[in-house]
Amino acid sequence: MRIERVPSDVPGLDKIIGGGFPKQSVTLISGGPGSGKTTLALQILVNGAKQRNEPGVYATLTETPEEIILNASSFGWDLKHLEDKGVLKVLDLRPSRFLEFKSRGESETFFSWVWNSIRQEVEKIRAKRVAIDSLNVLSAQFQNEYQSRRAVMNLIEALQRLPECISFLLFEQITMERTMEEFLTSGVIILHYVPVKNGMIRAIQILKMRRTDHSENFHPFDITSKGIKVNPNETVVFF
Repeated sequence: MRIERVPSDVPGLDKIIGGGFPKQSVTLISGGPGSGKTTLALQILVNGAKQRNEPGVYATLTETPEEIILNASSFGWDLKHLEDKGVLKVLDLRPSRFLEFKSRGESETFFSWVWNSIRQEVEKIRAKRVAIDSLNVLSAQFQNEYQSRRAVMNLIEALQRLPECISFLLFEQITMERTMEEFLTSGVIILHYVPVKNGMIRAIQILKMRRTDHSENFHPFDITSKGIKVNPNETVVFF
């Protein structure tokens, strides 16, 4: 059976994931601070909006939309222009905004507020690409690990039901230990940013990608003035 794929159009990335992301897949983008998680997710959404007329929703639970838009401009991405055209939406879903929402007497939980906001925007602009930044903030809103895991599972299942969509969950990870989120998602991309003798090196690893003959190597990548560029023909060894 032929698997329908959605190209990321990130230079070099599609070559190591079998041509693109499977439709209706949910991919975890994991890495430490400064590894490029936000840049990669935004680049995939911007590419979809500009090159393939595929609208995208970027839900931020961390930075303000203004910060996201400003940071994107350093790569030449005019998110405000894309929003005005109706092919991109940066949603402000920070916990502080939820507290404002609750102060008006609304009874929704944080999770239901986040999900309903995303779902409504996806339906409004007929989005084909969704990114949520980040799972860490979402999980921190729950009283115990069981509630957190149930919420993440429900979110992944809901994203998988979005028709024609590919979705990305950003996850801040410091250690190399495997996490529950990696087992639940369709794919896992790990962005490494590690010290070497002469400085720091960046590498991308496709830990898993269901229904995909993906690379199992560590590939170097650069964050350039135009975004991320992966070198699919070279590999690096860390361990």
